Amino acid sequence: MKTPPRQPPLTRGQARITEFGIQNTEDAMKPLHPEPALTDRVRDAIVDAILDGSLLPGDRLAQEHLAERLGVSRQPVSHALRLLREQGILVALGRKGLTVAPMDPALVRQLYQVRAALDALAARLCAERFAAGELVGHDLRDLDALVRRFAPRTGAERDGPSGLARRINADMAFHTGLYRLSGNPQIEAMTRPHWVHFRRSMRAVLTNPDAPPPAWDEHRAILDAVRRGDARAAERLALDHCRSAAEKACASIITIPGLEGDAA
Repeated sequence: MKTPPRQPPLTRGQARITEFGIQNTEDAMKPLHPEPALTDRVRDAIVDAILDGSLLPGDRLAQEHLAERLGVSRQPVSHALRLLREQGILVALGRKGLTVAPMDPALVRQLYQVRAALDALAARLCAERFAAGELVGHDLRDLDALVRRFAPRTGAERDGPSGLARRINADMAFHTGLYRLSGNPQIEAMTRPHWVHFRRSMRAVLTNPDAPPPAWDEHRAILDAVRRGDARAAERLALDHCRSAAEKACASIITIPGLEGDAA
């Protein structure tokens, strides 16, 4: 077996093809940002403002104004805006900067198609772990508490931004809770970047007076199947639930004025 010829050292900016076909270069090692936690908090604050309706498509997002409102420097705001633009939450507002992106029903449907498969997998794995004794009833206590709290549809929870935010966050907590109990951390890792889109779609459903009621009864059915160790039923119920959520979200986005269309 021949030893591959030794390649000369890289000069600055010079790339080399590795055995995996990947280009390496010294310039790829860029300095890391020192305050990722602050950037995440700024991003979360902007997303929360979008969810409660404080920021709408067409509103100009100026770095200076956001930094002043949040009491931070412009640097974490700049990083947060860039991240949100990369995720498709923000778009260019002509030459005026950035604005909240209109919701795209096609994108929402595509994301739900991917999530449906992952949610079904998570529910099946949870049920299999329950049947194998790796999970017990105590492990489901947080999800049980969410179902008990939000399954009764009360007007108080649907009134005002705070009630709306609680319902959206509770829905996300239920599903991410199942991901974590599945024993496969890659499920949560793969869905995490897209939850901002799912949260926006949930807001569209919850603010649409013509939409069917929130599906906490479906959450309860999924949890009951997991508790029985019925992997097939848990998988089917989670898949049906996600498909139904996609239909309600897309219908609400199309129905409610201002959620889709050009922002500029």
